[in-house]
Parts: sequence; C-alpha cells; structure tokens
Amino acid sequence: MSRAAAGRPEPLSLREARALALAAGAGFPPAFPAGTEGVARAVEALGFVQIDTISVVRRAHEHILWSRVPDPGFSAVPALEGVGGGERRLVEYWAHAAAYLPVEEWRYCLPRMERIRAEGHEWFRAEPEVVSRVRDRVAAEGPLSAKDFQESLSGPRGWWDWKPAKVALEYLFHSGELACATRRGFQKVYDLAERQIPAAHAGPAPTEAELSARHVERAARSLGIFTKAQAAYQRKDGLAGMDAALDAAVEAGTLVPAAVEGLGPGWYARRDLLGQTATDPGVDGADGGAGHSSPAVPARPRAFVLSPFDPFLIDRRRTARLWDFDYTLECYVPAAKRAFGYFTLPILYAPGDGGEARFAGLLDAKADRRRRTLVLRRLRLARGGSVAPSGSADAALNPVKPADLARSVAAELARFAAFQGAEVLELEVLETDDPRLEKAFRREFARVSEALH
Repeated sequence: MSRAAAGRPEPLSLREARALALAAGAGFPPAFPAGTEGVARAVEALGFVQIDTISVVRRAHEHILWSRVPDPGFSAVPALEGVGGGERRLVEYWAHAAAYLPVEEWRYCLPRMERIRAEGHEWFRAEPEVVSRVRDRVAAEGPLSAKDFQESLSGPRGWWDWKPAKVALEYLFHSGELACATRRGFQKVYDLAERQIPAAHAGPAPTEAELSARHVERAARSLGIFTKAQAAYQRKDGLAGMDAALDAAVEAGTLVPAAVEGLGPGWYARRDLLGQTATDPGVDGADGGAGHSSPAVPARPRAFVLSPFDPFLIDRRRTARLWDFDYTLECYVPAAKRAFGYFTLPILYAPGDGGEARFAGLLDAKADRRRRTLVLRRLRLARGGSVAPSGSADAALNPVKPADLARSVAAELARFAAFQGAEVLELEVLETDDPRLEKAFRREFARVSEALH
C-alpha cells in the first residue's frame, strides 16, 4: 500500500514532479495530429490558448499551437469557430486572460458573466444607453466589429480609453450577451451569443460545487501535478468548493496527495500518470506518460522555443517553484530595468536520453517582416542547469552535452524562423556558460542559417 493510500502524501522527488508536469496535457513532448484536428485536441488538452496583442513575433495563440501541432495552419481556428458553416468546437472568452477555449467551457464561464451583469466590469464602465443601442444594432444587423460604429474621440488616449461603442461591445461580450463570432485582422466580430453558441453548451450555469470540480479536473488534465492555489490560478468564481472538489477527486482515486522534495506537501498528482513510463522511447514525440523513474522525453534531444503566454509556464509562481525558473516577461518593465530583453522567449530542453528536462535558454527575438529576417537580439544558453533572466541556475541538474544542446537549439531556431516566414537568421548577442557550448552553437547556427536560404 502506498503512503497516499494510507492517508499520507505520496513522496515525490523534484525530478518525478517535473516528469508528471511534462506528461500532462500542457507538457512536452506534444503528441497531436497535424492540422485542424490537432488544434482542436491541443486546445482541449491545454484547457485554454491565450490571445495577446503583442506581435514582435507571431501572436501568442499561433505560437502556442505551433509548439504542439504539426502544421496547425492559420485557418484552423476560424474553422473550429464554425466559420464557413462547420461545427463550432472553439469559443473565445476569458480564462485568466483572453483565450480560445473548448466550446464546452462556455457554460462554466456563465458565473463570471452573471457576476459582471450584476456588478459591472472592474476595468471599464459602459454607458447603459450605448449598451442598449449597440445590442439592438447587433441583433438587427448580425455580426459587427468595433469599426462598424463610427465615433470620434477627443483628448488623450489611455489603455482603456476606447470609444463608447467599443466599451459597450466589450461589456456585452464579458457579460455573455454577445459572443465573438471570429476575428478579422485580429479584431473581434461580435454577434448575439444565442446565434453563436450551440444550445448544448449554452447552459445551465454550473453550481459552485460543479465549477470547483471543473477547476480541479482542468488542472489535473493540463498540469498533471499542482496545488490548490495553482488550480485556482487567476480565478474568482467557483473557489468556495475547491477543498471539497480536491477531496472528492482523491476519494475517487483520480488524484493522489503528494509531498514534493524541497517543496513540501499540498500537491496533488494524477494517479494515472504516477504508474506510467514513456510508452515508446524509440519514437520521437510518442504519447507517453511519466513514471517514478522514467519521464516521457523525446527519443532524440530536442529544444522548444515557448511563448511567454504558454499554459506550461503562464503561472509564474508555479514555474519558479517547480522548475527553479524565475521568469518575467519584461515588455511591461521600463527598458532601463529589464534584466534580459523586451520579449523574452524561454527555451525548454529535453535531453532525450532519460536525462532531466530543464529551461536551458532565453531568447529575445524580433521578426523583421520587411526583410524576412528573424533577429535574435540576445540568446543565452546554459548547459549547467536552468537559466533565468537574473542569471540564477538549478545546480542540482547535471550538465548536458554541449553538442546536443547546441544542435537542438539551432534546429529549433531554424524551425521558429520558418514559422515567422523568415529566410534569414541574424544573431546579435550570444551568451553561454561554457566555451565548448559557444563553439558548438556557432557551428550549428551557421549550418542551419545556410539551410534557411
């Protein structure tokens, strides 16, 4: 009988905990089919795919999907929204931020919508007469975007200084009366929710207990190992029943209480992942699980350039605790105070030989679309452990082979450049913790750069 079965937390090493995180839905290596079906399955496994306005490189949702789905195609999301008459399988709403969600999640968003209808939105205030006018126009005319409401503005423009019709559209969207039909040119197209959301997913609203259980279920699927606070990350609704939902999942045998080495108790692990090992170590990207001694890793060393908004690391406190990776997206930090760069992309490295995955690189990149060039403004690689903007590292991790890390990162950067539509790679600043790594990387970088042309 395990300690967990006897009522005591299951002891897990940090290595085991990381293996569980990698084996879960948001982890790596991904195992989804190509194209539209792969996108649908990826969003289901991740729980959400964040949408963000920053376009220094391809936008967040495209990057997140590209990291996991072979040839996702930029028409996949509209197709899954039902554009063109197909089945709606995705819907845009709010997770911890704007995101694409499985359409089944709509009813679990209803408590937030009801709260906003009752209390208003905390970030902006809509004028009731404008809300009524905008609602009537959408009802009568069908899907409309903000540009269909011509208004002039005077005075300074602030973060939320939208024109009144845009505020009304966003209020109606957040309160659930309108849904996003799709986006055109990255601009929302709004329509009545009743015309966009399939009846099977339109309601009823979940009870507090049902919503808490959903939070736990989603965390288990996407994270694999988590704390109560991580399951509740950035949520305001459905929190009162979290303890009961966790207890119920433990009682049902789907979760096991765990104590992680160096992190203490309070963790919950998926029982189905605890007993698994990589199912087919000879196949790169096999759909495997994680066991106590053999995490699922690619058969060959591989690096992954991740979006700052990737669900795998979006909860920065979790990332810092579990991976010793103290990461901050510094585009919101004044330039003089940035530790690394404007839009820093983490690089996850999986050795592929049973070694332990770690964050082994940081990249500040910019796509120069006019010159069809991906500019690597600053690249830092560390073979000795995890790497963070502050320069801290996880000394417990064994160093990786310089040649393997160099080859994997160079190959991923070439793949990332092609994803940007770039034909040229420019490297401005390279930092490494080992001269052998620098020499190996420069050699591999020259090789992949030549192949891009």
